[in-house]
Amino acid sequence: TNRRHASQRMKTRNPMRHAASREKMRLTLRAMRHRPSVRGGNGKPVPLPQRLLAEALGWPTEVILRTGNGYKPHHYKLDIANRALRVAIEIDGYSHMASERKTQDARKDAFLRGRGWNVLRFSNQAVMENLSACVLAVASTTSK
Repeated sequence: TNRRHASQRMKTRNPMRHAASREKMRLTLRAMRHRPSVRGGNGKPVPLPQRLLAEALGWPTEVILRTGNGYKPHHYKLDIANRALRVAIEIDGYSHMASERKTQDARKDAFLRGRGWNVLRFSNQAVMENLSACVLAVASTTSK
């Protein structure tokens, strides 16, 4: 019986619904100097190669593309993308050399291409050593 009623009870008696309780929690966390942990991924700043190429193109970074239709994952994050042109650019670091990661990348590329996107992949090293060639490759793709 407890499981059946616990959800409703928590909704009606939840102390965080009261402004006084929320303020007390906020002050306690501030006194403790609490800061949420940064765990990588979404918490990290945009890597330098990605930022350099995005600035050179004038395109946004970390573009979220929902997959829809119950497809897993529910969304993909594109390193750099232009929605109007349907061009996605992925900047791959050393971790993308692992076979498991290559499989994930291939699945992502297949999904994007199946929905009419052009996918370009550059290594961190390629962007850092020859940014102009990467920009030229993108320009060549978008002009077609």
